[in-house]
Amino acid sequence: MSKSVEVKFTWSKDLAIKASKLYYDYDMRTSSKKYVGWLFIALMQFGVVGALKHDSFGLLFVSTFFVVYWYYIRWFVRKRMIIKFYDKSGLDARDVVFVLEDDGLHYNDTLIDWDSISKVVKFDDGILIQTTDSTLFFQRESFKSYKDVQRFMEMMKKRDKV
Repeated sequence: MSKSVEVKFTWSKDLAIKASKLYYDYDMRTSSKKYVGWLFIALMQFGVVGALKHDSFGLLFVSTFFVVYWYYIRWFVRKRMIIKFYDKSGLDARDVVFVLEDDGLHYNDTLIDWDSISKVVKFDDGILIQTTDSTLFFQRESFKSYKDVQRFMEMMKKRDKV
């Protein structure tokens, strides 16, 4: 039995925005969603040809809107939705404690077992954990020491989650 790792932090609106931005950037780099932007760029090229040859600007306007939305506006809409959620719900910052043990990740009386953890990604700012139900983010400051971060990642590597 290895030593457990405790992750303790205060969940707040600012941390939710930071975690969402990290996940958003990671997802746009690694998933097939990045090709949707390329499709909009290709449509924009057809729109330019249509505008120059046939004086038809409809496809150019629509595809330009999609490109601008996809690469620039989408994150701001997402961020605004998170801010509205926290403002309407009245959720205050709360202390959260996760404990990683041999049987999985514990939160209060809930166990997130190894089978439900699909992927773990390490960033400079912290660790992102994708489960079947949600995504968790642990800031580097949430760990007691750097050795705890290393032990956490070693346990995840042992289970082929990294």
